[in-house]
Amino acid sequence: MTTSGEPTDFDPPVDLSVGGVEDRTAERAAVDAEFSAFYRADFPRLVGFLILVGAGREDAVDAAQETMRTLHQKWGEVRHPKAWARTTARRALIHALSSLREQGFGEPAEPAAALLVGDQAMWESVERDEVLAILRELPPRQRQALALTFDGFSPAEIAQILDVPAIQVRGNLARARHTAVRVLGKRKGELQ
Repeated sequence: MTTSGEPTDFDPPVDLSVGGVEDRTAERAAVDAEFSAFYRADFPRLVGFLILVGAGREDAVDAAQETMRTLHQKWGEVRHPKAWARTTARRALIHALSSLREQGFGEPAEPAAALLVGDQAMWESVERDEVLAILRELPPRQRQALALTFDGFSPAEIAQILDVPAIQVRGNLARARHTAVRVLGKRKGELQ
């Protein structure tokens, strides 16, 4: 402070509110608890999504962990954390794998057990190994759109996450379903 009582650029801000430090500590604890609940619920699903789009388990966990670390820093600023996490994790995965072009988004290598969410299976009516086999047959955009559909997103939400028009998402989903029917028919024919 100067002798006139006005603050200078070198004076730290003074919090004159009652309980300022305690209020900020309680506020931070509430934010951390909210993020922690989101993390526990969504981290396994985020890893499962990344596996569905073609990542190996280790790469999926790394990308999901980096995404959650960044999300924690931005918590409160992000309006749709689940969608933000899918977009950011997918980009992190692409960036991490870009130096390994020959590996890219190849065949999902994970067994069905990697797609368990808590004690429940992500899909109860369809064998997860068959889902992975079908996804292996799809081009990356169709695979991503279908994986996001399995994760509960609507075509409009998927369009936002993938940053493409909704009509393109609907087209990719239609082609993915057509391919899935063809692959399932082929597999049934081979089994008979």
